[in-house]
Amino acid sequence: MRQPDWQERLNAVVAKHQAVDGAWGTSDCWTLTMDAIEAVQGKRILSKLRRYKSEAAGYRLFAKAGFKTVEEALASVLEPVPVLMAQRGDVGVIEREGVISSGVFTSAGFAVRTIYGRSDTVGGKRVDTVTGSDVQFLPISAVKTAFQVR
Repeated sequence: MRQPDWQERLNAVVAKHQAVDGAWGTSDCWTLTMDAIEAVQGKRILSKLRRYKSEAAGYRLFAKAGFKTVEEALASVLEPVPVLMAQRGDVGVIEREGVISSGVFTSAGFAVRTIYGRSDTVGGKRVDTVTGSDVQFLPISAVKTAFQVR
């Protein structure tokens, strides 16, 4: 169930990730998504997937838990929702250069963290992005799959 102050909490999470440099396991696409879910619901999910300090360690951790991608991990605990029905606070995934990344729906667009810098290609299509730190706000049309956060 969404917390009464979820909107302020979600805004604070996005601002926090905008204010810090990207770092695996601290501020990357997965931690942004997990922090957003916690802000909205008031509880942590998939906490066993939060302990890694490099990209390779993250992939190993997900594989050990039985997941190939962040999309599979999210699908294991959240209900999918049509992308165009997703609301602020819901989460989803995009595909960038063959890699699945997760993020959160905000009033400014789909917020996703990148520690690689600016990416102008999502799902094989060129998109215009608005960047703030290394958090990008992509158009909703860039989202591959959405999941409802209640």
